[in-house]
Amino acid sequence: MISVTGEYLIGIVERHLNKTIALRRKAAGVDDGADLAATNEEIADFILSIPFFHDGLKDFIMGNTPVQTIIVSQPWEIAFMIRTKKWAESQEWLQSGSQPGPKFYLASPKVVSDSLNLPY
Repeated sequence: MISVTGEYLIGIVERHLNKTIALRRKAAGVDDGADLAATNEEIADFILSIPFFHDGLKDFIMGNTPVQTIIVSQPWEIAFMIRTKKWAESQEWLQSGSQPGPKFYLASPKVVSDSLNLPY
């Protein structure tokens, strides 16, 4: 068991997102900054749109709860990494950058049945 913060989980998200963000930008027709790291807005859009996380977990990661740290098991942390990687590589996420209108997470709020929640 380890104690983790929202910032720690954002770091995991950022590492996976940075591997594919250039593909999403290209789908949106943005060639500038293809080699740049994901912006804070892109990270927030990713976290809020990921269907593999329950809202409580999203709120914790985004700092919208009074809780500063959570205790997680290694299997929970691995599940978090797997789900993050899966969404970062999904065509649904990568192609959503080309959709006009509101941010992707506003247009497509959904959670899959086996989504990850806070560990308590």
